[in-house]
Amino acid sequence: MSRYQMLLANMTQPQAEDALRRGTAVLVTGSIEQHGSHLPLGTDAFAALTIALRVGERMEAPVIPISTVGVAPYHLAWAGSLSLRPETLAALMFDVCEGLVSAGVTRVLVVNWHEGNSAAIRLGAERIQAVLPIRVIVAESHIVTNSLFPDEMEFTHAGSMETAAILAHDPSLVRLDELVEGDPVDSGSEGHALFRRRDVFPIMTDFREVAVTGWYGTPDTISEERAGEIIDAVVDHIFSSIEEVWKNLGDRLPEGDGSS
Repeated sequence: MSRYQMLLANMTQPQAEDALRRGTAVLVTGSIEQHGSHLPLGTDAFAALTIALRVGERMEAPVIPISTVGVAPYHLAWAGSLSLRPETLAALMFDVCEGLVSAGVTRVLVVNWHEGNSAAIRLGAERIQAVLPIRVIVAESHIVTNSLFPDEMEFTHAGSMETAAILAHDPSLVRLDELVEGDPVDSGSEGHALFRRRDVFPIMTDFREVAVTGWYGTPDTISEERAGEIIDAVVDHIFSSIEEVWKNLGDRLPEGDGSS
């Protein structure tokens, strides 16, 4: 199968039945939010999808985007940005997993790129695992990208890291010729760091608390070729980590526990 044939929606029913019987599926969560004038609203959705398709191809697992819209209320000051309630995203995950379980799936990988989805994904996964005979693993692909390449892939908004993801997905969606100046990187980084604290932190209500223009970073520092190399490395890392996590979970399963 080619990469896009791994999408469950592109399969025929017999193909889907065979693929799901293998027991693993890949869910994709996205976000529709402003990324300046040079990247598309669907940057987070496209980034997660392009990584999920590559991982799904390696795993021979069907890929299911459950929503291109995510939890992003703090971007609603910009027209075109959309948001789900956290409980809506969690409910979507549960409903999709119910159908997957009935088709024979016992393991699900959720590929996410958007920070705002993380809490809802955990909420959904906890409910899923409490009710359904299925195990959920989450790949925070933006975290992986920044961790592997901290010097090149800045943890900004609409900067080099997100530009790299879109270059790997569809270079025609990157419009650097239409770029309008964003906030200074130092200022945006300081603002974002306040909300990314792990000890004592506020809850974001408006992204203008981070960057008045809506974005900051250096999107013009990455080439299409290098973007492809970076995304390939991210996929390699996620794929190998999945195998490691599944194995470690299996080794730690209490004796006599028949859960997946």
